[in-house]
Amino acid sequence: MRRRLRILAAAAALAAGSAWGQAGEGRALFIDPGKGNCIACHQVPAGAGPAVRADVGPRLDAARLKGWDRARLRDLLRDPTRANPDTVMPPYGRHRLLDDREIERLIDFLHALP
Repeated sequence: MRRRLRILAAAAALAAGSAWGQAGEGRALFIDPGKGNCIACHQVPAGAGPAVRADVGPRLDAARLKGWDRARLRDLLRDPTRANPDTVMPPYGRHRLLDDREIERLIDFLHALP
């Protein structure tokens, strides 16, 4: 019985990860305290990431990000101080906290949010 439960749990985790596709890498960066750690300041819809009470940055979901194309998100992630000099959001690209590929994966994740 335990073995069956472990197999079912592993299958569910695999299915959840594959449902996100490439966005899964971005999700990992979004919640990784050693990388993006976006979850420290932003909330996402249920099921897209851990439930948190973060409120430093805006809640991120499809409605909030409507109209944010890849170029606009890329600019924001690379250096948010260009749009808002008073922001507390780190300049992930400018400070080389994330490389270009990682920024692209974060954008994939953000565009996959419900």
